[in-house]
Amino acid sequence: MKTRAYNLLKTWCDTLLDYRVSSHDKHIDGTLLCPACHVSHGRIADLTFPLALLYSTTGERRYLDALEGFIDWSNYSLLRPDGSWRNDAGNEWKGTSAFAAISIGDALMNFSDALPEDLKAKMMQTFIRLSDYVCDTFVYTVKPVINYYVGAACNAAMAWIITGNEKYLARARERELICRKHFDKDGLLFGEMKPIDMLTEGGCRPIDLGYNLEESMPLLIKYAKLMGEGEDFYTARFRDHMEFLLPDGAIDDSFGTRHNKWTYWGSRTSDGIIEGLALMLDDPIMADACERVLTLYEKCTHKGLLALPMASIVDEPVCLHHTFCHAKALAALVLHATDEAPKRTLLPTEKNYGIRLFQNGHLALVSRAPWRATVSAIDILYSEGSENGGGSMTLLMKNGMPICAATMKTYIPPEPLNMQYQRYSDDCVCMTPRIVFDNGEDNLSKYKDVSLEVISDSTLSARGDGFEIIYAFADKLTLTIRTDRAAELVFPVIRRENVTLTENKITVGDITISGDGISCNPDERSFNQVGGFIYLTVRAKIEGSYTLTIE
Repeated sequence: MKTRAYNLLKTWCDTLLDYRVSSHDKHIDGTLLCPACHVSHGRIADLTFPLALLYSTTGERRYLDALEGFIDWSNYSLLRPDGSWRNDAGNEWKGTSAFAAISIGDALMNFSDALPEDLKAKMMQTFIRLSDYVCDTFVYTVKPVINYYVGAACNAAMAWIITGNEKYLARARERELICRKHFDKDGLLFGEMKPIDMLTEGGCRPIDLGYNLEESMPLLIKYAKLMGEGEDFYTARFRDHMEFLLPDGAIDDSFGTRHNKWTYWGSRTSDGIIEGLALMLDDPIMADACERVLTLYEKCTHKGLLALPMASIVDEPVCLHHTFCHAKALAALVLHATDEAPKRTLLPTEKNYGIRLFQNGHLALVSRAPWRATVSAIDILYSEGSENGGGSMTLLMKNGMPICAATMKTYIPPEPLNMQYQRYSDDCVCMTPRIVFDNGEDNLSKYKDVSLEVISDSTLSARGDGFEIIYAFADKLTLTIRTDRAAELVFPVIRRENVTLTENKITVGDITISGDGISCNPDERSFNQVGGFIYLTVRAKIEGSYTLTIE
């Protein structure tokens, strides 16, 4: 994997440098201009670690110039009086200072001997200033969501090792203790929403697998390695999270609190699960998982950048943020991997276990060959438009290939500079399978009042106000839907192949969907930024009871 990771890292970074701005104006000189968002994303100094690695291996000055240019631009355009960096020039959020500091710290710890003394001094000064803000100010004044406590703990541990200052050691352990207390009974980290100790009426916690697997758990493993303590605990918790790593290396965040930033391979602005897996390659399952994620990154690289899975098909431009954040994970893999191919294992998600419940019975994972599915009745809403549960099947896979993947109900970006609008469409319509009632409401809006019941090891029921959906997983998947009034079933499927229509049957690619009166527009496809897929929307009228079969 080492050579593959290095080659992909170099491809990504070389492409990113093509987007550098050269100008007489210091406000924009040296930054990157994003072709998708037409802005300069503020977190470009996260590339410090990857660029230092490339400079140390190639000796090419352009990597060093870019590294220094990104730090200079950040110090000129993002620096605040308290020593922090803003997330973006047009965004007051400063918590991401921790992640910039970690990247700079990684460069100092691993490549210090290769760096010129003047640049190294500048990096050290910047690292200490950012670390002081995170350690002395940020958590106390803002009380952020859980991934920032994780970032603060890891940042402080690194600062202690680099400087020897005991105040960082105390801060590291203090923040780590907060993180340690935020795992639920299933071993999942919670707190990706304020208040971080939230417990809903249904007993659900704010849990986001995109942030957890791509950022928080890798940094907690890193913390444990740096501090020499807690490694067994956090390795076990990482294994608990592996229930949501899909067979192709993707992450199931179809139901997560911050689902609005789900990108199938993870989350838009986090570092990547490989950052953690690279530290556990002696475990065959982790090594195998790492190779699968790396393969997915390779498949999703388009024109040199990490892209959403199907964005290139609809000619959507690629946001640079995905690439410059995930480059840090590849750099970690280059440091720790060899070129020995890992042995293929059985990931937890590939085991034929039937049905498992999480989130106090409000989230079901189904694994019954050949199906893998997620059904969510979680009663949490992160932001306006983000409804995606209500007893709906938020993810469906057959033989490792995605068929259904939930999106936001309404694409209203709570983070405008960290989420992408479509270039060629004014609509980013909901692609979550759902029931739409005759008054315009749907089961997604009823997310607070839905319960799940396991009927057998292959059958699950979701029941809410005025409806019930029974999911029966066998050789064929059967959905039996009952409503107390007229409604329509909307069932989007991820396929772009030609459609064959016969009476009560639709075939698209290798999927056949059957049911009385089903219909679709065979020439119409919809792309959605959440997940990043192209969908064909199948519809059917419901009068009391309806059965849909997928095979």
